[in-house]
Amino acid sequence: MENLSIEKRYKIISDENKELKKRNQKLEEQNTQLLSIIENLSEGVMFANNKGDFIMVNSEARRVIYKSDIGINIADAFKNIEVFDIFGKQLAFKDFPSVRALRGEKSKNVRIFVRHPNKEYYAEISSTPIYNAKGDLTIIVSCFHDITETINQSRKIEEQKKELEAIIENIADSIAIFDDKGKYILVNKTSRELFHASYNSMDNISEGYDTSEFYDTYGKQLDSENIPANRVMRGEEFKNMRVIVKSPNKTLQVDINGTPIYDSNGKFSLGVLCSRDMTDYFKHEEITRSRYEFLNNMVNTFDLPVVRLTCPDFKIVDINKKGLSIVESLKPKIKSITQIKGNKIEDLFGKFKSSEYYKCISEVLKDKKIKYLNKRSLILNGNEVYFNVVFEPIFEVNSEIREIVILLIDVTPEIKSNMVMKKALKMQGEFLVNVSHELKTPLNVIFATAQLFNLYCTSGSLDDKKDSIIKYIESIKQNSYRLSKIINNIVDLSKIEAGFYKLNLSNNNIVEIVEEIVVSLTNLTDSKGLNIVFDTDCEENIIACDTEKIERIVLNLISNAIKFSDKGDEIFVCVKNKNKNKFVEISVKDNGIGIEEEHLDIIFDRFSQVDKSLSRNAEGTGIGLSLVKSIVELHGGSIYVESEFGKGSKFTVRLPKNKVLNENMLYSSNVRSRDENIQVELSDVYS
Repeated sequence: MENLSIEKRYKIISDENKELKKRNQKLEEQNTQLLSIIENLSEGVMFANNKGDFIMVNSEARRVIYKSDIGINIADAFKNIEVFDIFGKQLAFKDFPSVRALRGEKSKNVRIFVRHPNKEYYAEISSTPIYNAKGDLTIIVSCFHDITETINQSRKIEEQKKELEAIIENIADSIAIFDDKGKYILVNKTSRELFHASYNSMDNISEGYDTSEFYDTYGKQLDSENIPANRVMRGEEFKNMRVIVKSPNKTLQVDINGTPIYDSNGKFSLGVLCSRDMTDYFKHEEITRSRYEFLNNMVNTFDLPVVRLTCPDFKIVDINKKGLSIVESLKPKIKSITQIKGNKIEDLFGKFKSSEYYKCISEVLKDKKIKYLNKRSLILNGNEVYFNVVFEPIFEVNSEIREIVILLIDVTPEIKSNMVMKKALKMQGEFLVNVSHELKTPLNVIFATAQLFNLYCTSGSLDDKKDSIIKYIESIKQNSYRLSKIINNIVDLSKIEAGFYKLNLSNNNIVEIVEEIVVSLTNLTDSKGLNIVFDTDCEENIIACDTEKIERIVLNLISNAIKFSDKGDEIFVCVKNKNKNKFVEISVKDNGIGIEEEHLDIIFDRFSQVDKSLSRNAEGTGIGLSLVKSIVELHGGSIYVESEFGKGSKFTVRLPKNKVLNENMLYSSNVRSRDENIQVELSDVYS
């Protein structure tokens, strides 16, 4: 260097200065970059000298530290703040991490709670002392990290965890959680009460099963591999596993759900068992099932057709035996309930959707109310029957209609009784009209004759009109008989209905009684141009009978034959033994106008007449044949008619050949004369 010239030395120094300047410039750039990095760190960074004076504070540190200007001492910065550890214990100034660093202590990730006049926050601080080459402390560095949000979130999570644990603890279902070793992690109150008195001493699920036995619903004991917890540990997930758990103190029926939980690597980590005590429910279900079966059996044996339809497709869910019998009558190919169940009603009855039944069901769906169809007729096995039909909706929990129950109530007896009643009322009305006419006609004749007699009396011409007066007296007598017959028939019919009509029985030759009646009427039939003939297969036939009532029967039948016969016709009266001499038949046959077949069923009905007009061929009230039938039946006999319209009729009375031991001889000796009986009973055929 000594041998170098001044120029060369200057040049070397100049180059060294340039190099040094470059290095200083680079260091400044790096320093600036470092300061920029520190300034923009998300963590707060503070540098202080060995006296505690701040020599650098980045933006985050300035935000966190109460007083953070360069040159401010740590003691001044922390003068008006309070610092607490994470558990809430207040820290003394000497225990602040930065103050401890001034003493050469290193602190790492110390969590503190800071309260200063402007705000409160949680921070995590690390403070480090820095030494020079001589080992002297020159600088301390403190890093601040605001963990307020993290702490709040942790606390919130902790609170939620406690809430969740409280919910799980108090939930009605039994919940037990165990790890992959079978050790219980959480067991709620219901589970403890349901299965065990305490889980505190149990480390493993197997301990909980030592005193319990598990059975399936069929009563078969489950082996250890198939108990619920072990199935979950094998990775099985199941729902509503119904088991019977028997412990020393009780037996339970339990519904169990099991769920395995896996970690991110797909390895089993937790098992969850959720159980519910279903003992009371199953007992109630069994009772309900028994009641349902009882009600179903009872409904099935009802004499009341019942059908259940689903909604809205109208499939037949069920039908009882009575309902099946109706379907069988309508659809002979159907023989069992299984052929009906599951079918749509329209598949069985093609015209269902156009029927009034479908319309009524549609109204049930629309209004959600019970509907009725009354007095609907069906032809079943050839007979017309009547039903009141009830459509009853069955609702779901959400108030939607689940099913419609159809009930058919047989009202055939009621309907037919009403028909009979209407018919009877109509016939009684016609009877009253007829009686009025029958009473009015003889009364008019009697009244007119009385007026005529009064005229003869006032005019003094009684002697001159003697022949006419005799004729009129006969007319009065004849119409009086006629009135007597009407009154007798009405009174006797009323007595029969009330049960007061009695027979005066005595043993009599029925052949003689009938023959004498026929002989007594010969003059009358001759005057009408009719021929009356009597015939018998024996001369004597003794039976127990009321002579006056028998005369009345025979006279009434002959009276009818005379009324409906024309001049030149014949009337045949016969008495014959029938059925091996057990019965006597009295028949009256004519070849008159006869009776139409459609009227034969009503000929013996009370108040009925084939000819309803007031201008009919012959007079009468319409109660004669009904009264005859009643008297015959009181004798223990029967009466029937055979007729062909235009060819005549035949009335046959069948009487049993009985005899009485004690005859009513008093009545027999005081009966009204036959002539008088004939006059009364045939009063409406004399001209």
